[in-house]
Amino acid sequence: MAGMEVLGRNANIIPVASGVPFKMRGASSAMVVVTGTSAVVTLQEQPGFGGSPIALSAIKNIYWSTSSTGTAAWQKITYSQTNLTGIFLTNGGPLSGFTMGTTIGLTTAAMACFHVFTTEMADPENYLVVTATTGSPTVIVVLSDLIVQRAPANLEILSA
Repeated sequence: MAGMEVLGRNANIIPVASGVPFKMRGASSAMVVVTGTSAVVTLQEQPGFGGSPIALSAIKNIYWSTSSTGTAAWQKITYSQTNLTGIFLTNGGPLSGFTMGTTIGLTTAAMACFHVFTTEMADPENYLVVTATTGSPTVIVVLSDLIVQRAPANLEILSA
């Protein structure tokens, strides 16, 4: 049985994405993976590559694990926009400064994953900016459910 390559067919990837504005228009969602036990994460949207970012209140679930090597199960935090106690520290929006390792529900997290859907953004032409600081965190973004399938060499440049 043969497999199928995902890059260009179902997904595009930004392996070093912290602080890099990227376009959402060519996919239906972005899966964001953050590693680092003390990572402080902010999530913002901006109208253009050089635009002014604003806090984004789009995510519904954060999945987290005590291991970033695949040796522990995923846990899930589900919340509503009206009950922001415990996860959000500033700006009143999802991921506006959650801190792995200290925030309620993420006290032992070494890795977290969440999804942003283009339907939850003000405009799918906008850019998403995920920034992680403190403790050498890593942010990886996988854009999935591509609207147009292309050979990897012909995929749209996301951060321009």
